[in-house]
Amino acid sequence: MQIKSRNEILTDIIKDSKKHPKGWMATFGKDRNLLSNDCYIFNPNIGIYLIKEYYKNPYHVKGVGSKIARNIDEDIEKTIRKDSGDFGVVQGDIQKIIRNIDKGIHPQKIFEEGLKGNDLGIKVPVKGKASTSQEAFSCLNTSFSTKQKKLDSKFEKIMNDDGVYDSYD
Repeated sequence: MQIKSRNEILTDIIKDSKKHPKGWMATFGKDRNLLSNDCYIFNPNIGIYLIKEYYKNPYHVKGVGSKIARNIDEDIEKTIRKDSGDFGVVQGDIQKIIRNIDKGIHPQKIFEEGLKGNDLGIKVPVKGKASTSQEAFSCLNTSFSTKQKKLDSKFEKIMNDDGVYDSYD
């Protein structure tokens, strides 16, 4: 299991979505022990990725991730589909967005076109169904708890290095 930065894992997911654009699912939840936001993003043809992240400040998200499984159990898939809504991974090109706004294109139109697949500065290369139910999150968390230990250690190191766990004097 190779641990990568949050952005590297998102890049891997985007590359995989070019080969398999349909069937993506996700589950989001909070790891209360490590104070991380956890994102399980998966596709039946690809496997399961786990990203552990936190907001260092309002403008900077840090985290790590890894591909934790090559297959998805049918029971997990059913649990996720039960309480799911839409999700997507959004990519933005600020220079392109500014040029289009300067041309008179409204920001809402830029976003709407991105959802349709037309790149006016915003792209949504990964789309699918997501669940934030505690049942779905717990199911994945329990199923892959042994594979997460290495990832948890790396995440803890980043948090310690940033002083997140330090007490205030």
